[in-house]
Amino acid sequence: MATDLPAAIVAWAARVLPPDRAEWGQAMTAEMQQYHGRARWRFAVGCAVAAVGLPKRDRGGRWIPVAVLVAAVVSAGLVGYGFVRYPGMIKGGGTWPALTAFALTLTGFVVAVRAVSRRTRVGPFDLSCGGVLAAIWIAVGALALSGRGKEWMLALFVLPVVTIAAGALAARHGRTRTAGLRTVVVAAVVAALAVFLVLAADTLITGGRPYDAGQLRDFAGSGYPDIATYAVSDDLGTDMVLLLLMFMMTAVLGSAGTLLGVRRSREGLDSADSGAGRPPL
Repeated sequence: MATDLPAAIVAWAARVLPPDRAEWGQAMTAEMQQYHGRARWRFAVGCAVAAVGLPKRDRGGRWIPVAVLVAAVVSAGLVGYGFVRYPGMIKGGGTWPALTAFALTLTGFVVAVRAVSRRTRVGPFDLSCGGVLAAIWIAVGALALSGRGKEWMLALFVLPVVTIAAGALAARHGRTRTAGLRTVVVAAVVAALAVFLVLAADTLITGGRPYDAGQLRDFAGSGYPDIATYAVSDDLGTDMVLLLLMFMMTAVLGSAGTLLGVRRSREGLDSADSGAGRPPL
């Protein structure tokens, strides 16, 4: 039995349409039956072109993938400037593996947010979740560096609680666990990039100062030309590691929160259903 290629093309076009255009896919599939011969091929090609180039109705969420791309480019630019300003960093033993992992992480962030934005609506809610998480991460770091033990421990406790709560809110906002997970991914990327930009900019502006006792001790055998180059290299390496760790921790805790959010939503629906079906007294 010969394969009906035009029908297969239309079926593919219907599958790749955004969720808010699902009715278009159904209409294309139904209309396909009216065409024969060359007209069938022209219609199939037109459907494929429309599916690829058709914008989503909700255009407001497009700027978030663009913003993430810009943040990733700026992050890479800061690291690049660091090597221009302190060329001696290239002599570090783990420089190239670290840069490779950093580039792959930034690329993964951009691809992930782009994929999520193609599959669902992303907007201010996702950005606000990421902003709140980024602010808490920055607060934790600032308190840790200030030596305030009690405040730092409190912030360290608040961080996972707020992250889990953000995942639960995302699930309830999206009404499904999948929608909640997509929001968590966007928020985790936004938070990680925001914190990295703050830390990397601070490292380059201050030249890695103040130098702690450990850096002064390790500099002697590091092979770097000066303490500033060693400190900036050390701090940027730490910032790169934190970039990935922040994303992973936020994504894991936020995903756990989506389970709680979905469960609470289902309990609410069940309660509403049972209340609606209860006979009057």
